[in-house]
Amino acid sequence: MFIKSKNYENCIQRVRIEVGTLVGLERDDEAFITLKELPTIDMLRLKDAAEKGEKESLSFFKEILPTIIADHNFYETEQKRMDGVAVTTLVFESLDLTLKVINEYTRSAFFTRVQRKENKSPASAQKSSTEDTTLSSSGSTDVGSST
Repeated sequence: MFIKSKNYENCIQRVRIEVGTLVGLERDDEAFITLKELPTIDMLRLKDAAEKGEKESLSFFKEILPTIIADHNFYETEQKRMDGVAVTTLVFESLDLTLKVINEYTRSAFFTRVQRKENKSPASAQKSSTEDTTLSSSGSTDVGSST
């Protein structure tokens, strides 16, 4: 029997992204953002955005990021924790930070449960549709590429 209060954490995947050096700290593990799995309808929206291009993919992530932040250690002051909107604004102020968060999320978020169970990636998961949303700071992307 599924009991949400007991089993929800195992049902929804999460990805921890360490970004300390990109926000001025000495080590990456000093600052992190944990993102949860996209709801199904948003996965479909991601696919649509990816097919339209990099600008649409970035706009989609900027819109959805506050809702998928499960945890972070970003603070306005020593005691006041930043909310999801403030963390998103900070992430999108730096191209390198934006790309790291989006790329690590799209690479890791979708098949971790399968890999954890089988300790390897199944053949069908080796090339996922989410890989096509990988963005680059060089301005080139394979979004929508049929190669």
